[in-house]
Amino acid sequence: MKIAHISVNRPIMMSMLIIVFVLFGGLAYFSLTLNQMPDVEIPFVTISTVYPGAGPKEIETQITKKIEDAVSTVSKIKVIDSYSLEGVSISIIQFELDKDIDIANQEVKDKVDAILSELPTDAKLPVIQKVDLQAFPVVNVILSGEQTDPRQLYFYADRVLRDRFSQIEGVANVTITGGQEREIQVKLDNRTVYENNISLPQLIQVLKAHNIDIPAGYFKLQGQEYTVRMQGQYSSPEQIKELQVPTSGGLKKIGQLAEVFDEGKDVRERAVFFDNKSKERLDNVINIGIIKSPEGNVVNVANAIRKSLPQIEKTLPKGMKLDIALDRSEFIKSSVSDALSNIYMGVLLTGLVLLFFLHDIRTTFIVALAMPISIVSTFFLMQVSGFSLNTMTLMGLSVSVGVLVSNSIVVIENIFRHKEELGSDNKEAAAKGTDEVVVAVLAATLTNLVVFLPIAQMTSMVGLFFREFALTVTYATLFSLLVSFTVTPMLASLLLPKEIKVGKIGAAIERYWSKVEQFYKRTLAWVLSRKLYASLVAFGSFALLILSFIVLGPSIGFENFPRIDDSQVRINVELPDGYNIDETAIVMAEIERRISQYPDVVKIVTSLGKQSELDKNTNLAMMDITVTDANKRETMLQEYITEFTNLLSDIPNAKIKVDYANNVGGLGAPVEFYLMGDDALVLERLKTQVVNEISTVPGLINFDNSSRSGKPEITVYPYRDKIEEAGITVMDVAMTLRASMEGLVATTYREKGEEYDIKVKLFDDAYNTPEKVGNIPVATPNGSYRLSQLGEVRFTKGFAKILHRDKLTTIKFTGSPAAGVPLGQVTDEIEKRLAKIEMPAGYYYKWGGSAEMMKETVAEMLRAFIIAIVLTYMLLAALLEDLVQPLIIMSTLPLSFIGVLGILFITGATMNTISMMAIIMLVGIVVNNAILLLDYSNQLVRNGMSHRDALVEAAPTKLKPQIMASAAIILGMLPMALGIGDFGKELRMPLGIVSLGGLLVSTILTIYVIPAADYLNNAFGKAIFGKIKSIFKRKTA
Repeated sequence: MKIAHISVNRPIMMSMLIIVFVLFGGLAYFSLTLNQMPDVEIPFVTISTVYPGAGPKEIETQITKKIEDAVSTVSKIKVIDSYSLEGVSISIIQFELDKDIDIANQEVKDKVDAILSELPTDAKLPVIQKVDLQAFPVVNVILSGEQTDPRQLYFYADRVLRDRFSQIEGVANVTITGGQEREIQVKLDNRTVYENNISLPQLIQVLKAHNIDIPAGYFKLQGQEYTVRMQGQYSSPEQIKELQVPTSGGLKKIGQLAEVFDEGKDVRERAVFFDNKSKERLDNVINIGIIKSPEGNVVNVANAIRKSLPQIEKTLPKGMKLDIALDRSEFIKSSVSDALSNIYMGVLLTGLVLLFFLHDIRTTFIVALAMPISIVSTFFLMQVSGFSLNTMTLMGLSVSVGVLVSNSIVVIENIFRHKEELGSDNKEAAAKGTDEVVVAVLAATLTNLVVFLPIAQMTSMVGLFFREFALTVTYATLFSLLVSFTVTPMLASLLLPKEIKVGKIGAAIERYWSKVEQFYKRTLAWVLSRKLYASLVAFGSFALLILSFIVLGPSIGFENFPRIDDSQVRINVELPDGYNIDETAIVMAEIERRISQYPDVVKIVTSLGKQSELDKNTNLAMMDITVTDANKRETMLQEYITEFTNLLSDIPNAKIKVDYANNVGGLGAPVEFYLMGDDALVLERLKTQVVNEISTVPGLINFDNSSRSGKPEITVYPYRDKIEEAGITVMDVAMTLRASMEGLVATTYREKGEEYDIKVKLFDDAYNTPEKVGNIPVATPNGSYRLSQLGEVRFTKGFAKILHRDKLTTIKFTGSPAAGVPLGQVTDEIEKRLAKIEMPAGYYYKWGGSAEMMKETVAEMLRAFIIAIVLTYMLLAALLEDLVQPLIIMSTLPLSFIGVLGILFITGATMNTISMMAIIMLVGIVVNNAILLLDYSNQLVRNGMSHRDALVEAAPTKLKPQIMASAAIILGMLPMALGIGDFGKELRMPLGIVSLGGLLVSTILTIYVIPAADYLNNAFGKAIFGKIKSIFKRKTA
């Protein structure tokens, strides 16, 4: 190949070219950002519509269904999930991955704008925004002040800290939990309202009309322009008391009729922080979650936050302080560091195996140089492609370590053969030795590349995660090909001694290796001496494959992604309806007390009143527990989850779910499916059957569903004739009722550039029993009425939450596999049991969450696997100019499955997404030894040697480079397979384990099975082909 001759004859020019790649790669490395996983933008658009005071059923009929109908015609919608909650409708639209998120957001906005007139007039305008549902707080900062008013804490967090953190580059959103918002409340007594015939809606209008700032215009006088403005806003809450409102007894001041409070809104969410090391517990805190933008970098954002904290703390009011409760960048930095150490260790081990086989420092240096050159140069293309240093790209470099030297091993071994056997000088041996193996090296490299192309082209969400992995391996492999054809022959021509001197250790190794080759040659000659022996070897190995599938296959579990020990545990707690936030806090304090007894527990952050943005109520709570880093504790995170579950099982009236805080690679719970249909009552009946069947599935824990009975409601059915006689409308009655209980915001009070709601309502004790609700006064032109005089007050059953999926009423079921139980085992059993339930027409179940992703992944991986096999076959057929021999070469792939199944069984590992990717990767790796052997055998046949003799000669000759290349790849992946490095090893281990097992077994079997199969092909295949050809000729004659 000309490039090898150029490299040998013009070493300085070639050196400069390689140094350019290394230089740019080195510069790129220091500018690459750090991430745990590749940034994958899934197109989601949310529509949030607040309708204060409305129940889930009203929200569903008046808002949710109308929005669903409007947006369902937007193109490329994958699924629509809608939640009708207390006072708010939330629709989450997931689009296909190829949908442009900005276009999707605008199309949804246009559809919603078209139906605004159909929504309730007192509902707030829908908020449409594109969101990243995978976004999570990079850093959680706790603002505390035990002696500070909760309103001051909230004000400072919301108006000061939110702005400061939002200005940091890469920050998308800042969430606040805890504290209390300031609010001006005008509260009236039930009797006062009744006796004075005060209309609350009218009072609201009065408050609004007296709080106005408006420009009147301007005029000119003697060339000077003057602006006229009405300054009518309240200057203090006390001014509200002086306003006069109409009553049955004439105009009266509000101060005579009501009390004006400058206090806070009702507290429905709180946060608690507990430092288990110092035993400091802070009840009056704000939990500030800082979420990065899709283009932001976790480590950079976290570093910027930490850097800003000292300056911010200097400006804090007296008594306030900031603590970092959680910094996820620490785990990411440790995970990246451990992945890099795997690469360094793989490079070292590979270098040692090269030194063992080559027993020469200079030769080892020539071959090993391919690793750093290829890896460092790859950073340049990673930067150009917009990649980051994350688990996937670093895993790509880790699996490449051994592959990077395999090409150089083949080249240097052939250069040695030319020097030793043919007596060529360095330059001639380097040039001719490289030329001789060009086809074999090119074929081996291209088979690696065509395998990763289908992975890079996968269109699912998992495919987007693996795209960076596949392309990183591709870049590194391309550079290794360049190095093997340039640097390796160039350095060989310059550094190899004219006469190769072998030391005592090297001589001993060579003598031993010579005996191995001679033994291999004798045994292979015996195998190929008779067709029967060759058939036994060839077909016996495939019988072993079938046996391994039958015996080992059923015992290997299946899951989506391995769960990662990131030192984070989450406990979700649900208490019975009716628990207020203080009662919930008491239960959570008991849970905290029990959990804090474990020495490994570092910090506990409790969020009262919410489990997520979709699950909020005073009977709900969430506890995030941080334990000691994995490398500093003996107990695994999964063991802690099991222990915590057992520890909390006796807490009364509490539904407690303990699980990993983060679910890698998927949205939703590990086990998630939806029961869908039109009628909620039919779904409730089916739900009972599903719960009875599924709750006893072995290995299923935290099983729950979204259906809740809902709290009791009091519904008012209007007496329309009496309302008309009173001279008012149903709307007047409804607004009075809502103003009395929920309260209505009349206007805003402005102070120092900030705005605070002014709300009108009755005192809480005016409606805290059903009888008092009936006694709520309603002002009319004909005097005051009690609510019970204008309508029937009846007890009814309400809804806690109404869920729709694709416009159908839905009940969502969630769960998790128990420790050591594969996800696939649980989902398979669930499917069997669901099949037993007879569902009416139009009612069915659909998978979601990790279970849905797992099914999509299996289909996508199978497709990629088939494409990889087809492309590899086509490539080999083109290079070898043969249609049968590529099939023989590819028979190494099923042989590798014996090793894959065996090592999964021995280690107890599961078949998961990472494992499947490793199997696809094996397609391109395990065929390389067979390519090397048969390529040289074909050369000998073309030189006049018989087919059998060529195989007997070629196989021992190429045994050493085969073993060297395989050993280099195996040892390069060994750190991953052994799980060296505690951070993120759960993702790396399956790749190393599967690759190691498959390559080890295929290498051992290949040295006998491939020669036997090729021998049989030559003996029988050509005879059969000849007969077919002669028959065809006779028929055409």
